[in-house]
Amino acid sequence: MELQLIRENMETEQMISAKPTQMAVETEVALPGGLREEARVYYADAAATVNGGEMTGSRVSADGRVTFHVLYAQGDLAQVKALETTADFSQSLPLKEENTAAAAVRLTPRAEVQHVSAKAFNGRLLLRAILLLNAEAALPRTVSFVKDAQGDGDIQRTNQVLAIQRTVGEGEGQMLLREEFELSDVLQIKNTLYATAQAQVEDILGGADGKATVTGTIAIEAYHTSAMPGRPLVYTRHLMPYEQTVALSGALGDALTARSTVRDVAVLSQEDEGGGRIMRAEVQLQSAITAVENQEMTVLKDLFTTDGEEIDTVSQQVVYRNGTVNEQAAESGRTVMILPEGSPRVKTALLGFARPVPVKTEQQNGKLTVDGILAAALIYLTDDSDVPVAVEQEIPFRAVFATDAAPDDALTFTAVQVEPSPITGDRVELKYILRLSAEGVRKGDARLITDAEAVAAAPVWQGIVLSFVQPGETLWDIAKRYRVKLSDIQNMNPQITEDVTPGMPVITYRR
Repeated sequence: MELQLIRENMETEQMISAKPTQMAVETEVALPGGLREEARVYYADAAATVNGGEMTGSRVSADGRVTFHVLYAQGDLAQVKALETTADFSQSLPLKEENTAAAAVRLTPRAEVQHVSAKAFNGRLLLRAILLLNAEAALPRTVSFVKDAQGDGDIQRTNQVLAIQRTVGEGEGQMLLREEFELSDVLQIKNTLYATAQAQVEDILGGADGKATVTGTIAIEAYHTSAMPGRPLVYTRHLMPYEQTVALSGALGDALTARSTVRDVAVLSQEDEGGGRIMRAEVQLQSAITAVENQEMTVLKDLFTTDGEEIDTVSQQVVYRNGTVNEQAAESGRTVMILPEGSPRVKTALLGFARPVPVKTEQQNGKLTVDGILAAALIYLTDDSDVPVAVEQEIPFRAVFATDAAPDDALTFTAVQVEPSPITGDRVELKYILRLSAEGVRKGDARLITDAEAVAAAPVWQGIVLSFVQPGETLWDIAKRYRVKLSDIQNMNPQITEDVTPGMPVITYRR
C-alpha cells in the first residue's frame, strides 16, 4: 500500500520549574547610639524583591535584595525608633527536569520571606531572613506530528482536539507613584516609622497600539509614634489607586494576565499649612503583563486499515500548555495568642503582626485548603510601665479559599489588617485578612503520531466473535484489533449507547 503522510507542526511551550530552595540572607548594621546604651528589638520585618535571573543548563540563577525594617529602642526604651537596611543575595536553583532548549521565552524567579530575626549586640543589629526561592521558565517547543495519512486501502481514523495556549506578547515596566494622605488629629501622630505596601490588580486593558494597561490599588499600612496617653504606637491604612501602561513585545493575543509588585515604599509625615498632619508616600511599582493565544488543533489520534497491509505507527507523549491561572482571593481569619509563661500581663495591645508560612495545600472541588504556621508578633503595654513589651509566637492556622488554584502553582500568602484585642491579661485575639495570589499554568498531555508505515498484516480471526471489554479498552480498540469499522460494531451492538465498561460483551463480525 502506498502510504502518504501529511505532517504539521505544533507550536507550544514547555513549562519547567525550579526546585524550591531555602536560603538565609544575613547582614548587620551599627546603631546610632553608644555601645553602653541598652538596645531592645520590638519587631523585625523584611521584604524580598528579585532583580533578575537566567537559566543555564539544568540550573536557574536568581539575584535580588532583602529590605529589613526594625522597630527598636536604644537608651530610652519607651521611645520606639525604626531602622531600615538592605542586603543583596544571589542563589542558584536546580531545575525539576532536563532543559533541552537554548533559551527561555519567559523566566520568572520569585522570593518569599518565611522568617525574620533581629538581635541587638554591642551597639549593632544582627539581621537574618530566611527566603524561599523558586522559578518557572516557559520554553518554546515545536513538535512535528502526522496530521493525516492517505493510501489506496480502507483507512479508519479517529481524531482528538487539543486546546493549546502559548505566549505571544509580554512586557514590563516600572513607575514611581507619589501620594499624600491626611492623618487624623485624634491619633496625635508624632513621627512615621515605616510602611508596607501590597498591590492588587483589578483590571487589564489591551490597546490597538501594542500596549496594555493594568489598573489596581496599592494598600499601604503605616506605623507611627503617637503622643496619645497610653498609645505610643499606632498604625494607619491607606489606599492608592494606580494605572500603568506597558508596551508588549508581540501581539495582544486572546487574553492578558498581569502581575504588579511593590518593589519599595517610603513614607514621611509632617505638618501641613493648616496645622494638621499629612503623610507623603512614594511607591516604586513594577508591573509585568503577558498576552496568550488560544488555539484548538485537531490532530490524528489513531488509524488502522480494514484490509491489506497494516499501519505501524510511532508516537510521542507530548505535554503542552492549555491554560493560565492568575487569581487573587482573600479570607478573614482570627487566632488567639497565649502569652508565654512569665510574660507581663497585657493592658493595651499596640501593634499586631502576622506572617503566614504554608506547610500543606490541597485542592478539592474548587476549594484550596491551606494548613500552615502563622508567625505572630505583638507589641503591648503593661499596667506598671510605659516601656513596650514584645512577644512572638508560632500558631497553626487553616484557611479555605474558593479558587481553582493548585498546590503546584506559585502561591503567595500575606496577612494584612492585623487587629490585636486583649481578651484577658495573658490572651490576645488577632483578627486578620489572609490574602492569596496564585499564578501558574495548566498542562495537557496527548500522544501524537510522529511517523507511520505500511507493514505486512498479521492474521485476524474471521467470522463472528464475542469479546469482553478489558479494563481501559474502548470500542475503537476492539475495532482495531479485529480490523473492522467502528460503525459496523455500533450497528451490531445497538444496546451500547455510551462508553463501554470492563466486562461488557461486544459482538464483532468479519468476513
